[in-house]
Amino acid sequence: MRGKSVGQVPDKITMQTQNKKNGFQTCIFDFDGVIVDSEPLHAMAKQNTLDNFQIKYPSTLFAEFKGRTDRDFFEYVSQELAEGKATFEEMDTYKRQVYLKLFESVPLMQGIQDFVSFARKRFNKLGLATSATARDFSLAAQRYPLQTWFDVIITGSDTVRHKPDPEPYLRAMSMLSVTGYETLVIEDSPNGIKSAKAANCTVVAITTSFKAGELRQAGADMIVTSFSEIEQQLRAS
Repeated sequence: MRGKSVGQVPDKITMQTQNKKNGFQTCIFDFDGVIVDSEPLHAMAKQNTLDNFQIKYPSTLFAEFKGRTDRDFFEYVSQELAEGKATFEEMDTYKRQVYLKLFESVPLMQGIQDFVSFARKRFNKLGLATSATARDFSLAAQRYPLQTWFDVIITGSDTVRHKPDPEPYLRAMSMLSVTGYETLVIEDSPNGIKSAKAANCTVVAITTSFKAGELRQAGADMIVTSFSEIEQQLRAS
């Protein structure tokens, strides 16, 4: 499979479990685009912010920074696009205010509740590792019982380096007392995939935010369009 060109990449591949003596012991989830359908809200809030400060930007900008931190985004904008119209702090503050209003109606990803119920029985422990801030996670946790779903929660506020660096997953695995070979990760972005693969995890990528070819190119071991597909693969393994 790995020898094929991107144009020949299949939409999904068989779950690989070899070299994992006892199989997967832990499943670690990303947050934006995996647990909550918040990626469109982040993009909308960022676009609203740049429009508010009359900053011109290419149409591809938001997709290029999907899965990366707000700090990365606004540092780039302030250095390359703002032309003195707004500081990093001004843009970041404005975006948070817009996002807070939009987030009041953020939905869970379709099928996630049923999959978490299955995963609680299938794995010894569940974790969450995200580059989102603790504040953003807490907003969702006030709306949904996310704290009860996971044994370990790592947010961007808990790490020095963020995805695509492996630190978020390495820290989560350390707290869960597992290795990468025992860990299955569910991601939706190339940066998240690179982070998990650098931590030696097996990665299932779900096509909620990016196309299958982009996720496969980033190194995903399996690509699915729904959580029910992941459950079917796990039941069959």
